[in-house]
Amino acid sequence: MFSLLIKGGTVVDGTGRPPFRADVGLQGTKIAALGRLEDIPAGKVIDATGLVVAPGFIDFHSHADAELLRDPEDRAKLAQGVTTEVIGNCGMSLVPGHRESLSMLAAYAGPVLGEIPAGFQAAGVKDYFSRLTRQGIAVNVATLAGHGSIRLAVMGMAARQAGKAEMDAMAALLEQAMSEGATGLSSGLLYPPGCYAPTGELIALCRVVRQYGGIYVSHIRNESDGVLEAIEEALEIGREAGIPVHISHLKACGPRNWPKIPRALALLAAAREHGQDVTWDVYPYIAGSTTAASLLPPWAVAGGEAAIRERLNSPDIRREIKKTWQEGLPGWDNMVKSLGYDRLVINAVAHRENADCVGLTLAEIGARRQCDPADVLLDLLQVEGGSLAIETYHGCEETLAMILRHPLTVIGSDGIYSGDHVHPRLYGTFVRVLGRYVRERRLLTLEEAVAKMTSRPAARLGLKKRGLVKAGYYADLVVFDPDTVADRATFQEPARTPAGIAAVIVNGRVAYQDGRFTGELAGVTLTCNAAGASSSQEVK
Repeated sequence: MFSLLIKGGTVVDGTGRPPFRADVGLQGTKIAALGRLEDIPAGKVIDATGLVVAPGFIDFHSHADAELLRDPEDRAKLAQGVTTEVIGNCGMSLVPGHRESLSMLAAYAGPVLGEIPAGFQAAGVKDYFSRLTRQGIAVNVATLAGHGSIRLAVMGMAARQAGKAEMDAMAALLEQAMSEGATGLSSGLLYPPGCYAPTGELIALCRVVRQYGGIYVSHIRNESDGVLEAIEEALEIGREAGIPVHISHLKACGPRNWPKIPRALALLAAAREHGQDVTWDVYPYIAGSTTAASLLPPWAVAGGEAAIRERLNSPDIRREIKKTWQEGLPGWDNMVKSLGYDRLVINAVAHRENADCVGLTLAEIGARRQCDPADVLLDLLQVEGGSLAIETYHGCEETLAMILRHPLTVIGSDGIYSGDHVHPRLYGTFVRVLGRYVRERRLLTLEEAVAKMTSRPAARLGLKKRGLVKAGYYADLVVFDPDTVADRATFQEPARTPAGIAAVIVNGRVAYQDGRFTGELAGVTLTCNAAGASSSQEVK
């Protein structure tokens, strides 16, 4: 007898092979059988006639670290078919760290991670995973250890090279995280304090990761004029440390840099041809979202939020910042210059007097307030501090298509929790791939798209028995209508629930069905790595 039988569906199994008709029978947490199973009794039946049955989607680039503590059902992701979140990206993770550094982490990572719940005390991966397990979660969770969080815990926002004792302390925190189940090290080299780390620091820390078979996942140092050099740096770190490399949200920002995407892909392909293990992810939008403080030059954000506000009181420093925006700095990702004020949109503020800015470009706000857009940005940063978030209209459909089509690309939402006006990718990434880029534009086949969101990220992470519709695998599944599945989230209404998702099953239990969350909290924490030295937590 099956605990759950999914009848009459078309299986897209995650391998990339063509779809096939099969019933899927579950026993407990795992898939027991595929085939003609209508004569076998089941405790519950889902009629999937005319629908697709696929592995649950794996969000390779999530920032739900804090949100999972507030919303155990993970509604933004579960409703679009996500059954596993990979958190701790861009160097920003809740753990590892020290209790003393938590307030500084909250100030600098707020627009990305959202509000950290009051009373949060976990200092390590084990503590954090234990808290998730006690409260229950609707999805599975794997985590990276954030380089920025580790550096923050040891050095604060110091804009300098680490000394030997500090390097030892960072290595110890990282080793603890890896031993407790982190899957690798992430970096966010655009953001403080990660931006202050030289390449050698990252190589040394990645050598710790190598001992545990982990990976290095990087929001590279420059995604604009210096994107090719930044990719080279990530590859160098992987080569010198001897570990796999994964590039987060591959892109080239601004029209003048769009021609660099074919060169970037060629650079990555050449590295693979020479034996280097490198992959990358992308989100299916031509606009991104991040902290507004990341627009400031590195010297202007040293010391944290209080130091930034103090600097912005000085007319001389304001003039210097504006000059730096015009002229740039060697190696610095100057998004103000590469994008311009008409491609930067405010999408989160904390103060009522600035609420009218949300949804407007800096150029539009400048016109309304009759002042220079550069001064608008500095004024907003002075008032809002770390609460200020922006949308960056950095891409074009042609370059996005090049990246999406590449066989090694996997999908990650990069969804961030920046107030009420969030980027719609938080609610729509995975269904957008299926609706817009499979059905409407036919850029990808259905089976290729599903593989990019299931088996390939599972293999990259070393997840055991996940990412395929296969007997003996964990029953993380999504059932959807290929004719209607679509994202409905927009930049004006970003929290709209997707269309076409009939059911989402996590570890054999139905967590979402017919537009309703069931309240099932069947997710588990996962420990995994590319070398397979550890395995997914066994679900009882």
